[in-house]
Order: sequence, then structure tokens, then C-alpha cells
Amino acid sequence: MSQIQPDAREALPDPGRAQPGFGALRADIAFEVNGAAISVNVPPLRRLSLVLRDELLLTGTKVGCDAGDCGACTVLVDGDPVCACLMSAASAAGTAVTSVEGLANGRLSALQASFLAHGAAQCGICTPALLVAATALLDKQPSPTEAEVQDALGGILCRCTGYRKIIAAVMDASLQGASLDFRLPRSGHAIGSSPVRLDGLPKVTGAEKFGGDSFPADALAVLVVRSPHYHASFAFGDLDGWEKAHPGVAGVFTAADIPGKNCFGVIGPFADQPALAERFARLRGEAVALVAGEREAMLDLDLSDFPIRWTELPHVLQSCEARAEGAKLIHENRPANLLTSGFVERGDPEAALAGAAFTVSGAIDTSYVEHAYIEPEAGYAYLDGDTLVVVACTQAPYMDRDETAKVLGLAVDKVRIVPTATGGGFGSKLDVSLQPLIGLVAIKTGRPAALAYTRNESMVSTTKRHPAEMKATIGADADGIVTSMIFEGDFNTGAYASWGPTVANRVPVHASGPYATPNYRAEGRAIHTHGPISGAFRGFGV
Repeated sequence: MSQIQPDAREALPDPGRAQPGFGALRADIAFEVNGAAISVNVPPLRRLSLVLRDELLLTGTKVGCDAGDCGACTVLVDGDPVCACLMSAASAAGTAVTSVEGLANGRLSALQASFLAHGAAQCGICTPALLVAATALLDKQPSPTEAEVQDALGGILCRCTGYRKIIAAVMDASLQGASLDFRLPRSGHAIGSSPVRLDGLPKVTGAEKFGGDSFPADALAVLVVRSPHYHASFAFGDLDGWEKAHPGVAGVFTAADIPGKNCFGVIGPFADQPALAERFARLRGEAVALVAGEREAMLDLDLSDFPIRWTELPHVLQSCEARAEGAKLIHENRPANLLTSGFVERGDPEAALAGAAFTVSGAIDTSYVEHAYIEPEAGYAYLDGDTLVVVACTQAPYMDRDETAKVLGLAVDKVRIVPTATGGGFGSKLDVSLQPLIGLVAIKTGRPAALAYTRNESMVSTTKRHPAEMKATIGADADGIVTSMIFEGDFNTGAYASWGPTVANRVPVHASGPYATPNYRAEGRAIHTHGPISGAFRGFGV
């Protein structure tokens, strides 16, 4: 969890957090869950999704946004699909709630079996909600049309599949679980077969554990204080006094508490990103401090009075602005705000263009693209003897291990990364995110430390596809055969390097596309701005 504070004008709202004071009021609330009568003592306005996950440990109900946008938390309430993140515990009183765990009472329903047979689950983060919503549809309409299926599932976002296999699975839900063969094909007989995926069963039953699904009960909850400005200097006030004034807060941590090298990155020579910023924030959403405390206290904690003073500084967001003469350097050691460039040349492209029968020139700009995986970054860290263990969603556990060890001043063999299931990544979860942050809290407090990004926090602080400013001239002979090309492009890599060097060097290799171009020159440049960090995104640099 995080709050971007204290600038109310620019702070991002966090719909996932309770309002101050609500956590202190508790009530016994009785309702039915998966056929069993239960009673919980919780704040009446606590989200039903949190009650199911934290109180009843039914983590098949996923949380992707806490705003009713993604639908991953869908459950049945008296038979109707409802976003559990938008329903209060008090509103659930007296109702019958069904989560994915209760669809077949521990067995495999025909619909779940059909999902397995069709390969309808990929990352699996949205699968429980899709199954719940489809179950409600099939209970009312056993033979739905494709349009009816699309309408029933329309409120649940799936980033991986394209929905075709999901729709087919719902329309073909007569398959019985007993008819599925979970055995892998014999060696040499895999081609032409359609085996059930090895991790398919936990995905369709809700048993799969993603980054936020297995936090230890005694873990400290971590909040991240982030910059509300694209570029600013900052200074802390009385952190000790603030901590003492807030019951339940176990510690406040800044860059001064980092025991190792406060710098990480994907490519060693270009590593430049601090785990916690020091004196200056270079992008909106950059982490500057951590607040750790007991979970109930953190759910209600308002960081608007956190003792930090911001001084907003000029910023640039476009590559052309960052390259302009006299532009302020974002990193003093990178002239012209150039991270790096890639270059490919062969033949004599100028002469070939001059002699070409036809030439065409054009320019195109592209924008940032958000990865939009349904699972925000989440994980927890704890000490196992003198070894730090980090359990989190990731696409690159070995890079996480190496960079976390560096930041925390540990030997590499004293850091263990345990990857959970990853609810979509598409390149962004190749970068380090929360691993050194929760590791720092675990080391400093001696207790497990857990952090799940909010949807806003995930979008504002993690990588995007590089925006590009590109132009090219292509020449062809009288028969239309491409003979020459000159290309150049600036790629906005944001405040820190991430995968910028890879993009800058891949682009010149791929800019000519599938055409054999004998006379060719291409240059790609990764340019720093104060915008979001740009990184890996499917096919990046191609």
C-alpha cells in the first residue's frame, strides 16, 4: 500500500484504504460463505474482499484494483455476481456468499473442467472471477449464446487470453471432471496432443498463490511514501516524533537506513535507480520512505501529516525537451540526457537515396503503454536465520536476488527469492520493485514485512513501454524494391535506465523490418526525462 503525500493537489487517491477511524469500530457480522454459516468481528465498512481474504483465508477472491474496475474479486451474493471490493461487510450480513472455493465443494465442477480442457486459464489471476460469473450465468441459462456469455463476463478483465478460449469453455461446460486426463503425453508423443497444463488445477480452484495471497499473520504491513511531483527536492521533519505519535507504527525507514548500495538496475553498468530516493525525486511516484506497522493500524493510517517538505523543481516529460540545448540534466553524468544509443550502418544510404526512383519520408510518435496486468506487485520478506527470504511475484528471480543483495549489503547466497504465481507481467515484472523495500523492513525489525501495491501505485511507479519519436526515409528502385533507408528515433526511457539500453540497441537492428536493405543507417537513442520509467514490454525494441 502507498500514499503519494502530502501534496493534495497532485496526490493520487487510494480507493483501497479505509477512512480514518473506521478501523476502530467493530461489529459481529453473520452471513453464509460457501454453504457454511460464519460470523466475523470486523469494522462494518471493511471491504468484503478483505474479509474473505484476511479473515476467512479465501484467497481465491483476487484483488486487482479495489475500485470495481477489473472484476477480479467477483463473488456470488445470493446467486448474483458482485465485486467484493465494492461491498462492505455490513452489506453482506444475512446473505449467502459463494467464492470460487465453493463452486463444487472441493471437487471439480463441469465448468472448471471445461476451463482446463480448453486451456482457458493462463496466468490465472482473473480465472476465479470468470468461473464465478460464468457459474451464475449457467445456473440461469444452461445453454447460453456467445453474446450472452460475453455479456456475463464483460465486467471481468483478462489481460492474457483474448477471451476466445474462455468463451468456448463456458459454452462447452458439459465436460465432466472425471474425463480429464492429467497425465503428460509420453516422450515423443506430445505433438498433436492437448495436455492439461501442469498448474491448471490450482488456477481453476482458487488454490493458486499469487504475490498477495500468503502473507504471514504476524507480518508488518508496509506503506510507501512517494513523490507527488515529477521533480522535487525534499527534506524530512521529525520522523521519530511522528512515529511515536501514531500507535501501531513499528518504524519509519529512509535511504539513510539502507545498509548496502542504494542503487539497482537491470544492466549493471547503467544501474542508477535508488530503492529510496535521497534528497531529490526524479519522477512522480518515486519511493522516498517506508512506514511499517501492525496491519490494522496501517489500514487506517493517514499519511497526510507525514513529516516531509517538498520543493517542486522544473521538469521535462518529452524527449525533444530533454535533448534541447540548455536542458537541465536529469543525471549529471549523462550529457544531453542521453542514456545510450545504438547504431547500425551498411552501404551508402545517402547515395542510394539520391539515386532512388522513389522515396518516401515520414515521422511517427508513440505514447507510453501501461502493461495493465491484473495483479499489482505484492510480496513479503522474512529472515530465516541469517538468510533473507523474499516471496513475491516476479519474472526475474535471479536479478531480484542479485539487486536486493546489493541494496541491502548482503552476500548473494544470503538472499533467497521464492517466486509466487505471477498474475501477468508482460515485461514489467522483470524489474525490481518492492523486493528491497520489504527486505529492508524485515532486516531492520526482525519481523516479516508484507506489501501489496495498490492499482494506482502499480501504475505510477512501475515501467511502461517506451514512448518514441521516430522518422525515416526509404528509397526504392523502379521495380519497387527497397534499396535504402535512413532511420532515427528517440525513446523516452524516463527517469532511470531500466531496459533503455536494450531498446536503444535493438531498434536499429529491427527498424528495416523484414526487408533486405543494402544501404541502411539507423540510430536509436534512449533519452532521460522526468516521466515514468520505461522498460521491457513484449517485443520491446522490435
